[in-house]
Amino acid sequence: MAKSVQAVEEKMGLLAQEQAEYEALVEEIRDHFQQARKLREQAGELSGTDPQAATKVRQLLDQAEYFETLGDRKDGYERLEIHRRINELEREVSSLKEFLQFNERVLARQRQALEDAKEEAVAMVQRAEERIQETERTLDYQMARLKELEG
Repeated sequence: MAKSVQAVEEKMGLLAQEQAEYEALVEEIRDHFQQARKLREQAGELSGTDPQAATKVRQLLDQAEYFETLGDRKDGYERLEIHRRINELEREVSSLKEFLQFNERVLARQRQALEDAKEEAVAMVQRAEERIQETERTLDYQMARLKELEG
């Protein structure tokens, strides 16, 4: 029983860890897209025909593209993979909880059966003691009767 409780607790811990990792990834993706948006805004603010400004705009747009690509990549596979692991852990936790509840019901029935057996054992001992006392009384009566007849 303790093993079942421990297994549920371990899975719940793993689930919480995966959920935290998922939230961190979502936040990281959000940050990537926010950085890309800021870089595009900076590129939009730099205007003119100055070759240095054009170079800077190109660099900002390249960086923005990099962050968008990074965000898209993490938003795709990594996010889906973590989400899949979370779903799997949730199913395992649910299954373990059901198994734990089943074991608790079995344990309750076994405890009741033990109590019933103890009560029956006490009753059997009492009946045996009563039979012994009756036999002793009968024996005492017969011994007294024998002494009476003999003498």
